[in-house]
Amino acid sequence: MLKKILKKIKDEKLIQEGDKIVLGFSGGPDSVFLLEALNYAKKEINFEFVLAHVNHLLRGENSDTDEKFSIECSKRLNIPIFVKRASIEEIAKENNIGLEEAGRFIRYEFFKDILKKISGNKIAIAHNLDDQIETFLFRLIRGSSLEGLEGIPNRENIIRPINEVYKNNILKFLDENKIKYRIDETNFENDFTRNSIRLDLIPWIEKRYNNNFKDKIFNLISEIKEVNKILEIDLKKYEEFKDNRWSLNIDLIELEENYIQRKIINEYLKKYNLEGSREKIGNIIKLLNTNGSKVIKLEKGFILKKQYKNIWIEKEKKDKLEKVNKLVTKKIPFKIIFNSYIVEAIEDNKSFGKNEFLTNLKIGDTIEIRMRKDGDKIRPLGMDSYKKLKDVFINEKIPKDLRGEIPLILKDDEIVWASGVKKSESFKGEENKKGIKLIIRRQDEE
Repeated sequence: MLKKILKKIKDEKLIQEGDKIVLGFSGGPDSVFLLEALNYAKKEINFEFVLAHVNHLLRGENSDTDEKFSIECSKRLNIPIFVKRASIEEIAKENNIGLEEAGRFIRYEFFKDILKKISGNKIAIAHNLDDQIETFLFRLIRGSSLEGLEGIPNRENIIRPINEVYKNNILKFLDENKIKYRIDETNFENDFTRNSIRLDLIPWIEKRYNNNFKDKIFNLISEIKEVNKILEIDLKKYEEFKDNRWSLNIDLIELEENYIQRKIINEYLKKYNLEGSREKIGNIIKLLNTNGSKVIKLEKGFILKKQYKNIWIEKEKKDKLEKVNKLVTKKIPFKIIFNSYIVEAIEDNKSFGKNEFLTNLKIGDTIEIRMRKDGDKIRPLGMDSYKKLKDVFINEKIPKDLRGEIPLILKDDEIVWASGVKKSESFKGEENKKGIKLIIRRQDEE
């Protein structure tokens, strides 16, 4: 068995010379078997690894015994170990999430921390083939996309060397070689959905319909992986940099067939480690054809936003404060920070682009800087009449969440410049003749 694991490691280049790996180690049979497999692989591949054990404080004395066992394993094989104690019950309660999700969050955050400490490059997880099949059924029941039915893939710097070995074969190997391991008794309780699939659903299907049910599912997973590989999406083809962010261009997405559209959305969700269920992807696809600005709440504190012909994902701001209509009065020349912008007024005879405006203002003039208010109007360049600023923002496709942040520069209560958006005919200066140039840029560009 260890030779087979080594072959898989080499064939798939899961571990290479010089790697430094963090092995997630619970002390259970899967992680003990993976420990044996990595130790065996070291005979032919020059790499290092450490153990990382999390005591979830969920099972009292048994959790503490798991921790002691893990430390003993590290001493026996002379492998460094890092241990963390954290209550998943408290974290689940604080974040309003389930115990499974809380446990997974704690573990992976800990593994990443250890990876930094040892200057490592990979995390090894002891998922076996039964875990793959349970994940397939779990996602199928919840309505996953085709991509989600691949089971548990190797992703980024996370490797799963034993994900094609059945649990009963792991137990058989450990027992025959008299290798000790710990048993988590909660694995035999069907309180959690995955445990119920393992303990109830799969045995029932095997007994009533097909004793080789798991093999059939594994073959199906393999075929789905092949199909998904053939239909891989190059996300960059649909991305564009706009308004200081990378987003997906809806026009480009809508050129594709419906199935490819869903794959694009799923690939985009994967970029943020978000699950792509059929329902979620379907809701996002519907969003593409709606007018105006929309927001969809996603998991893990993310939201998806749509504005005009773009969609993007960002972290939801928890500390949303009410925007205050600040008012600043300044004499020219000046240079100030207003919200997240730097606004400047200097003497010059030229201006370039939309972020500069050469005006007929003079040194010593007093101007006001504020955010927009209902009823604001401006006389755009080349026009005799005034337009509502709201209509200007809509025509210029300024995102809703940015409209209230754009500094307005006024002289005698008339808008001189909606900074970076629209210049006023009433205040335009003459090119090559000295005047006051207004300049705006984001603070992070300073």
